[in-house]
Amino acid sequence: MIEKWLERQVVEQPEGPLHYEELAQSGLLGDEELMEQLGHEVARNYLRPGELGLIFDDLGVPAVADYLRVSKFPEKTAVRHGDFGEIVTAALYRRVRRWCVPILKLRYKQTANQAVQGTDVLAFRFRQEPAVIAVPEVKTRATRKRTLGAEAYDSLEKVLDRLDESIAFAMNRCADRGHEFLAKRLAELLARPLDRVVERHMLFVHDAGVWKDDVVELLAAKVSQPTELTVVKIDGLQDFVARVYKAAEADPARGAQQGEKGGSA
Repeated sequence: MIEKWLERQVVEQPEGPLHYEELAQSGLLGDEELMEQLGHEVARNYLRPGELGLIFDDLGVPAVADYLRVSKFPEKTAVRHGDFGEIVTAALYRRVRRWCVPILKLRYKQTANQAVQGTDVLAFRFRQEPAVIAVPEVKTRATRKRTLGAEAYDSLEKVLDRLDESIAFAMNRCADRGHEFLAKRLAELLARPLDRVVERHMLFVHDAGVWKDDVVELLAAKVSQPTELTVVKIDGLQDFVARVYKAAEADPARGAQQGEKGGSA
């Protein structure tokens, strides 16, 4: 889905260690198909496999949709935007860039409008030697803010200072789900921090109509270490996210019953 939805744009690279990639809507998917597939992706990020079956058994979709709206999906627009950015990021790394994303963090919210602390998304290349960890800082914005890049940079530095806590969280969730291989590999990265490479990544999901490249210029002036920046530009972002969540509510069974791919817990 995501590999058809988004396509790479030609951009001018800034000077220095910041590498910039821009993705925009390709138009290859029709609106109805796109909403259905993104709605499915949203639903599976909040729901553990079989969760709705345990709660509702034979109840119909309207009752399930009401439950999702109240108990799983955030009501606040800002929280939905933030969650949507994380969902797009995890899908991009897992399905297009072929990283291992061990957990879908939104499944572990205690309440719908509360964020899960720690790294937005963790992605791994376990087969490389040493293993590589991508730590993306995700920002989703429907309005323009020139200092977005600088804010993301500062947030990323704070996350990197506490990276082991996020790795431990992922390890424990994998252990809970019986994903022994992933739990063991994560434990090894905790035990031997010198045997890993940590990459700095940023991903901005941004309204296409208000995006300006000066955000990249300001960020490039601040970055002092190799950093990967990806900007995903979406037309009418606020309305787009609202429609995606509506699609997720309308067809929850498909998202809840779909088997897991890529080892995500």
